[in-house]
Amino acid sequence: MLIHGTELVVHPDARALFQGLSRPRDVLARWEAALPPGRDRSAVSELRLMEGRFFLKVYAYSGPWRLRTVFIAARAGREYRNLLRMAELGFQVAQPVAWGQERTLGFVSVSFLLTRAVEGAVDLRRLIDDPKSAPFSMPPPAERRRLIEEFARTLRRAHDESFFVHTLRFKNLLLSCSGGRYTLSVIDVPFAGIMRYRLLPGAGRVRDLAVLMKGARRLLSRTERMRFARAYGADPALLRKAQAFQERFYP
Repeated sequence: MLIHGTELVVHPDARALFQGLSRPRDVLARWEAALPPGRDRSAVSELRLMEGRFFLKVYAYSGPWRLRTVFIAARAGREYRNLLRMAELGFQVAQPVAWGQERTLGFVSVSFLLTRAVEGAVDLRRLIDDPKSAPFSMPPPAERRRLIEEFARTLRRAHDESFFVHTLRFKNLLLSCSGGRYTLSVIDVPFAGIMRYRLLPGAGRVRDLAVLMKGARRLLSRTERMRFARAYGADPALLRKAQAFQERFYP
């Protein structure tokens, strides 16, 4: 782990985009990314470049918050690695492009994550609140079944490999459509794969399913929710635990 200095990690496919850049602050300066305002610790900017559309997330820490970064992996780096790992597991994710950090004596002062935008997408929370906001028609029944079953099986595979997402909120699930085929992508995963769920995998399963339940109760029919449970392979005891967790923490 970097203790003091700067670090810049660029995906091999994006090296041309970062020519002439060697430090995180060079990146922020090139694209005029502002540091988080006030007491905020992160800020996200949309970049529209010749190479495509991207999102630049910047983390900056000052005062007591810097104490929470000392000798701990930078959140931007964790999310970059999590996105790569989730793609390996079969999830559709926002493509990670680069990340970087600056540290002083173990403390993170600034870090960033750059991801490629998921084009033509709308998050599931927005679909619940405003179904007409989608730039495409809603998936037909066959596509809904495919999306539900594929996501359930992918999540089960991740869980079986002791990888838990932690932030499967519907605002972090993006639905897109291209050529009549629909895709469900995951974004914003800095806490995926955290250690405590490797030690307590049962708790990780329950939390991921409970977080999904909150949105699913508003977007999916009871039949569709049961279809997800069957595709995941959830037994009644696990579903009861997830429901109890959801009712307690996400009513």
